[in-house]
Amino acid sequence: MNNRKRLLLVVAVLFAFCIQGAFSQELVGNPGFESGFSSWELWGDGDLREEYYGVLPHMGTSFLRLWLRSGWYQDFPTKQGDALNVSAWVTTAAKDALWGDAYGEVKIEWRNKDGEDREAGEATSIKFDVIGKQDKTLRADIWTQIELPRVIAPAKATHGRVLLTIWSSDDKGGGCALFDDVSVQKSRP
Repeated sequence: MNNRKRLLLVVAVLFAFCIQGAFSQELVGNPGFESGFSSWELWGDGDLREEYYGVLPHMGTSFLRLWLRSGWYQDFPTKQGDALNVSAWVTTAAKDALWGDAYGEVKIEWRNKDGEDREAGEATSIKFDVIGKQDKTLRADIWTQIELPRVIAPAKATHGRVLLTIWSSDDKGGGCALFDDVSVQKSRP
C-alpha cells in the first residue's frame, strides 16, 4: 500500500471516530462518582468508597455502595423519540455479598415535569444478584457491565431518570450492591 492510500485510510478511520463521538454525548453528570455526591439524588443507605473489602473502583478513584432498600438517581432532559443507550458497571463484595432475596438494579424511568413530576411511560431495568434469580448473575468482586436494551423516550416524556438501586425484604436478604461508571448516551436513530 502506498503512502497516499495509507494516509486516506488513516483520515477515514479518524473521521469515523469523530462522527461516532458526535453521537455519544454523556447525559449524566459525575458518572464515575469522582466528584462526590454532585449531580445525584439519593434515598436510603449509600456511600462513596475508594475501596470496600478489597474491591477497588472499576475506573477512577471512587464508586457507589448501596445497602438495604436504597438508591441514587439522576434526571436528564429528553423528548419523545430520543433513543438512548444506558449502562453501568456493577459488582458485590464477597465479604458483604448480596444474599437471600436481595438484588441490585440499573433502571431507566421516563418523567414528565411539565407542572408536577409524573411518570410517563414504562420503565426498563436489569436486576442482578449472585444466586441466579434475577436478570443477571454476578460473581462477587468482579466488575460486570450491565447494558439495558436500547430505550426510546415515550410520548409526553420531558426527562429520563437513571436509577441505581438495591432491594430486599427486611430479614430475607441483604449485602451490598456496588456501582461505577454509569453511562446514558443518545444513540443514532
